[in-house]
Amino acid sequence: MVAVANREDLKLSIRGLAGIRPLLCNLFPLVLVGILVLSPGLIAPAVASSLPRPASFEPDIGFWKSIFGTYSRNQVVLHDNRHLGIVYMVLDFRPADDPGRVLDRKERRAREKRVEREQKRIEAALERLHRFAGRPPEMTPLEARVRDRVTRVSSGLNYAKASGRVRAQSGLRESFSAGLVRQSGYLAEMEAIFRNKGLPVSLARMPLVESCFDVDAYSKVGAAGVWQFMPRTGRQYLKINSALDERRDPIRATEAAAEHLRRDHEALGSWPLAVTAYNHGRGGMQRAIRSHGSDFESMVRNYRGRRFGFASRNFYIELLAAIDVARDADSYFGELAKLEAPALRDVKLRRSMRLQDAARHVGVPREQLLATNPAFLRRVRYGVDRIPRGYRLWVPRSPRDASLATRRRDLGRASAGKAEPRVVVHRVSRGQTLGGIARRYGSTVQEIQKMNGVRNPRRIQAGQDLIIPLG
Repeated sequence: MVAVANREDLKLSIRGLAGIRPLLCNLFPLVLVGILVLSPGLIAPAVASSLPRPASFEPDIGFWKSIFGTYSRNQVVLHDNRHLGIVYMVLDFRPADDPGRVLDRKERRAREKRVEREQKRIEAALERLHRFAGRPPEMTPLEARVRDRVTRVSSGLNYAKASGRVRAQSGLRESFSAGLVRQSGYLAEMEAIFRNKGLPVSLARMPLVESCFDVDAYSKVGAAGVWQFMPRTGRQYLKINSALDERRDPIRATEAAAEHLRRDHEALGSWPLAVTAYNHGRGGMQRAIRSHGSDFESMVRNYRGRRFGFASRNFYIELLAAIDVARDADSYFGELAKLEAPALRDVKLRRSMRLQDAARHVGVPREQLLATNPAFLRRVRYGVDRIPRGYRLWVPRSPRDASLATRRRDLGRASAGKAEPRVVVHRVSRGQTLGGIARRYGSTVQEIQKMNGVRNPRRIQAGQDLIIPLG
């Protein structure tokens, strides 16, 4: 049985509460704030502060700003790979007829030989400066220039060690400016994704460092899309199979990258470490912290991890430079074209279907559906594989949006103008071999394997559909 207080007890209790009412009124706002802080789902996340920018990185940031915004693909900068402010010389291979054009094979070979020759000359100059403590007799003009470049940055630099750090870096002006144009059609959506997660919005510029925002980018080691996700990491967040590769969808890949970066930041505790982990791996950065501590400036200058090489050391610095160049793009490149983003809605498929059927299902032409869904791989595009049940299609809201999506796709690719190969779909019959099929269509076994993801040419089955590039 529950005891009930008598009337006098209740009166005393009420009078006691009346005495503390002012205190409760003063405490209530603080309690409410505490509830909101402890319950992030009740309010939108606060946008994180800007990315830290240590003063000691400024010479290195300046180097990458020159690479992204000043030097052409046909200019090669020879520099110290630890102290990027030490630039020994800039070799210029820009053709008179078109300074930014891609060099032909003969011109590229001549460039390689010249770069190698000048690199060896600089190394020899540094070795001689070391031998004579920086004051060789009858100093050559090159030795004088090298000594001058070194002493501007560090008077106590070891010339012998510097001779093993001479590196060549080509300019990226053309690729970077094209990447800015390509990203312009996606940037507002990408920034909104980071803002809504409470992450620094400037992280949306990372694909300029990763791929110069090339939707079709594939690396030799299997990374794909503007964010260059590796398959293993990408599958944590995205659909990747023979029909679809959402790493190629800039918006869905951005959603994945934002979540991945959020987790890295949560695990590592700072944005320089989290951004570098995107290149070096979360586990790699945790090993670096255990070995060297979490001081990022010191880590970049002094950590000698086996795989913590030039790319990892410079990844965060490159991002800071890319943010600067993107912000001041007009002063670097003049007025660049801007791609308008189409308005899209997503439609979830209740059953698997081929591309043509899906286009009819949502009421848009096949080509428009291809323009808005860059994740579709060849086997979907050519009708070999179905789009899986549950996939969320991007569908244009109006004919104008369809036109904008097509323009964004066509102008937003590094390989714009590169036509799809002519193909046929061949159903394998009993007893057929990949070699025989290749000869029938004037193709090659290697081309068929590459287009269909066939690793072992002997393992094809009757009834299997293959996409055959025509010879």
